[in-house]
Amino acid sequence: VNAIRYAARLINHLDRLGVRLARQQDSRFSPPFSTLQVGTIQGGAALNIVPQSCRFDFEIRYLPGMRPEAVTEALAAYARRQLLPEMRRVGSGSDIQFQLLSHYPPLLSDPQSDFARWLSQWCGSDRFSTVAFGTEGGLFDEMGVATLVCGPGSMAQGHKADEYISIAQTERCMTMLRQLCAWMRAEPAEPLT
Repeated sequence: VNAIRYAARLINHLDRLGVRLARQQDSRFSPPFSTLQVGTIQGGAALNIVPQSCRFDFEIRYLPGMRPEAVTEALAAYARRQLLPEMRRVGSGSDIQFQLLSHYPPLLSDPQSDFARWLSQWCGSDRFSTVAFGTEGGLFDEMGVATLVCGPGSMAQGHKADEYISIAQTERCMTMLRQLCAWMRAEPAEPLT
């Protein structure tokens, strides 16, 4: 059984699922739909040897209200119904396994919350939007911790070979952090909601 061949078919099915996901949209986000992507793939030992194994990692960045398990369930069902029977006709011990490596839910913060208003004062801006990248913020939000993504830099410069944050952005961030520290020293400790 050529493991890379079957992994490629599984990846093609993942792409088809991604096209279906893109039909469900939320204009508050950019892009306005959930995304699927394969980020890594490894398989085979040499050109003249049939690859016995192949592994790929994929990521789902999903909109609020979506069940990401639905994607993995659909992918596993396709593997069980279509691929495994074919594979096992050639090699009875063939298998396809799925493993969750990490998970972070989407974050949709309330720009009208007390926490958002406080943050507005600290950073000198009341412009709130969503972000098109993954963050652990959704995990904190699920636990009831008021969460906003805030900081210097832009994803236009992020995750690249020459990633950087401008000095001006860093200085604005330091000003905000100083104001936050001053507020924390001046006020009695209150839970942020």
